[in-house]
Amino acid sequence: MEVNVEAIKPSPYQPRYIFNLEDIETEIKKDGLLSGLVVRRKGDYYEIIDGERRWRTLKNMGWKTVPVRVVDADDAKARLLVYKLNQIRENYSVEEEARYFRKLADGGMMPLEISKQLNVDFHWVLAHLNVFKFPEEIRKAVWAKQISLSHILALESVLERNIKEAVLTAKEILERKLTASETRKITQKRDDELEARVDEMRIKAVERVLPAIAPKVPKLETPEDLEKAAEALKGKAILMREGALMPAEAAKMTGPLVGWESGVEIEEDIADSMQTAKSMREKIQALEKEKEDLLQKKGFLTEALSFSCPHCNNSCVVYRDGANYWVE
Repeated sequence: MEVNVEAIKPSPYQPRYIFNLEDIETEIKKDGLLSGLVVRRKGDYYEIIDGERRWRTLKNMGWKTVPVRVVDADDAKARLLVYKLNQIRENYSVEEEARYFRKLADGGMMPLEISKQLNVDFHWVLAHLNVFKFPEEIRKAVWAKQISLSHILALESVLERNIKEAVLTAKEILERKLTASETRKITQKRDDELEARVDEMRIKAVERVLPAIAPKVPKLETPEDLEKAAEALKGKAILMREGALMPAEAAKMTGPLVGWESGVEIEEDIADSMQTAKSMREKIQALEKEKEDLLQKKGFLTEALSFSCPHCNNSCVVYRDGANYWVE
């Protein structure tokens, strides 16, 4: 099928914004047009799905009509075909792919939706979009491959927490020429340190509010102390959730938390106490899991069976450890 070259328009889903036309013009002059364009009908014109470079080249060469193959494709299918067919011929640059994903995001698509429609990894999409959270100097370093997408992936947790910290880490990558692996180790270490500080702050908050909830519970120094505190907090949280705790009682409990030395303002509401109770429950659950594991390892010794082994004719013992059996 021949179509007027002016009745064809490029796809809005085209990721490329730089086209090298010289090599393809040489090929067409030498061998002719070996394959026509793939298009879809859009009202009174045709939209390119595959072959934009050929179309641009043929227009420059003065062709009036071009051979096309018309396919039936909705927007989602067209988006996928344009993305995949162009990628097969030549991989996209980081900048091309990042700008393409951003264009889709600006059009209302969420990163997960982009990932599913284009059949690419979610974190890969997110890393490209995250590049635009950095200032221009960092973006240029990414486009120039001084900072890789693997570095941006390693900074994902930092970006979620604090953009300034992420920018400082990106500058550190440039200055020290850090590998992606070294960057991951640095960010993981900082994440662990931050989590430890947050846990410490939570325990201090519990110590301040504990006298109002459970005066008999001692200072939190042992697992048993934590268990008692968690039980007390859990009980108060249940009362708050059921509305059985009077506002005055809630204020008495959360009052000691206002203006504590961390500088974090803690509002006098049930959400904070419930969050503290949740944190304490998690610690207790971890301790209980360790205790259960130890008891299971110890308990299998009581499930032994003595018998005469048919192979060695000696008295043997079978120990059961869960689904596993051990012979001695």
